[in-house]
Amino acid sequence: AGRGVSAGRALGTAWDGEGAGPEEAVLVVRTLDPAFAPLLPRLAGLVAQTGSPLSHLTVLAREYGVPAVVGAADAVHRFPPGTRLTVDGTLGDVRPEEPR
Repeated sequence: AGRGVSAGRALGTAWDGEGAGPEEAVLVVRTLDPAFAPLLPRLAGLVAQTGSPLSHLTVLAREYGVPAVVGAADAVHRFPPGTRLTVDGTLGDVRPEEPR
């Protein structure tokens, strides 16, 4: 569990920001680096291990309507690239998609 900082819910594929990235990418990072700002328009969601509701990237996520969660403990290890995720930026919840 983390802290929701940009409301909404998204389903997508975890991505670390390297390479072209998947469709419906959920960027999963350690810290919120302003260098990620140009990626926001194409993201389904944003998950960070650290950050605050007032960071530059979370403010932009709200502007773009991208669900975002910060404070997601050990997110880069729990959600490696390719993991299907549900991100709830309202509740601050990030969960791997349940197998069918």
